[in-house]
Amino acid sequence: MTTPSDSRTTPDDRGPDGPDERGPSPPETNAAESAGPPPGAHPIATAAPDEESPERLTFRERSGRFWARHRTLFWMLHSVWALATGIVVVTLAQERYAFVPWVIGFLGVTWASTLFFGSSAEHEIEEEAEQEAAERRATGAPPAPGLAQEVTGYVTRSLYQETLFFLLPFYAYSTVVTSVNVLFIALLGGLAVLSCLDLVFDRWLRTKPVFAMIFFAIVAFAAVNLILPMLWAMPPRLATPIAGVVAVGSAVPLALRTGSVGRGAALRMAVAVLAILAVPLGLPSVVPPVPLRMQSAVFSNDIDRETLALGDSLSGGVDAAVVGSRLVVLVEVFAPGSVPTTVRLQWTRDGEPVHQSREVEILAHEWRFRVWDAWPAPGGQVPPGHYVVTLRTGSGRIFGVTDLTVR
Repeated sequence: MTTPSDSRTTPDDRGPDGPDERGPSPPETNAAESAGPPPGAHPIATAAPDEESPERLTFRERSGRFWARHRTLFWMLHSVWALATGIVVVTLAQERYAFVPWVIGFLGVTWASTLFFGSSAEHEIEEEAEQEAAERRATGAPPAPGLAQEVTGYVTRSLYQETLFFLLPFYAYSTVVTSVNVLFIALLGGLAVLSCLDLVFDRWLRTKPVFAMIFFAIVAFAAVNLILPMLWAMPPRLATPIAGVVAVGSAVPLALRTGSVGRGAALRMAVAVLAILAVPLGLPSVVPPVPLRMQSAVFSNDIDRETLALGDSLSGGVDAAVVGSRLVVLVEVFAPGSVPTTVRLQWTRDGEPVHQSREVEILAHEWRFRVWDAWPAPGGQVPPGHYVVTLRTGSGRIFGVTDLTVR
């Protein structure tokens, strides 16, 4: 027998057509523990806890994200601009000897900025791979340096670029394309182009202390080697080794900037120092004897020893009958101020040495000096052939070549 309370039904116990006969209802559950939203309802999207809406980002955060997305494109375009302005500097720097002393100031700022730029290089080397992997996973782009490093890196690269492009024409004046010293100006030109590759150059300067040391040493050597003869009237044979020692001594702190150097880095640094010093001390002929350069050269068959007035000028191809019994050459050498030097002239005929003048010690005056030499033919008549006269310093460094063909 049932009581009225036993037969009562609630709306939850009814089916669509009447009372639910499937048995008692399961226990009621709390709304917070329900398995999901009611049928037909749309799920509510919730933001990840570490994501911020654009409206909540500050101007600095938005700028940082914009820079991270477009940094690579910007520096690629800037590399093209840097190369173009470098070409302009090469054009404007020609004959601008009055601006050469400014290179000393550029070097000082470059040294300080390179030292600051890589002061945390060791820390970056250890963490850069981990940071890059993490940021690539998050944003698809490698990590960008901070604002201070970006500004300092830009200043450092600009100083290197302008210094190298400024030095190029002065070394070009003293370079002979057919001589070994063409290698040095090719090196300077290569470093100038490398300094324009912002992304590569920036990364190497920040994370490779030995590279930073080598790069600065070469640039400093090229600058000091040019400045010493101009400011202190030092002969090139002394200026070159002194410049090498000064360059290496100032560059070594850049490799030691991290405070600790491993055995491998120390070995690389020692090899680099020896290689850099080997050129000015052991192979000076590789370096053009700046600031000297051959301005002009004239062949003749006679010369007045007092006034250095020439007889008939000879050029191109001439007949042996016109030349006579001897060949004379008068060379004019340019030097920006009083530069003491020792020079000699070396003669070849069809590639074979035929004569060499004595070494002449000369102090340039009024931005130039002249030197001459004569080759008297052993048989009383200059024989046909291709004659080449090479102008060298006392240490054998070539900085001028002229030739004449006798038929």
